[in-house]
Amino acid sequence: MLEKKPAFWKIISYGFVLFILLFVFLMYFSPDMMVAVTNQVWALCGW
Repeated sequence: MLEKKPAFWKIISYGFVLFILLFVFLMYFSPDMMVAVTNQVWALCGW
C-alpha cells in the first residue's frame, strides 16, 4: 500500500500540470479556435 501512494500523487500532479497547460493553451488560442469551430458548425448545419 505504501508503494501505491507516490504513484497516485504523481498521477494527480501530472494531471494538474496538464490541466494548467491546457488552460493556458485555450486562453491563448481560444478566439481563433472559437471562430473556426463556429464556422464549422454553421457549415455543417447548412447555413
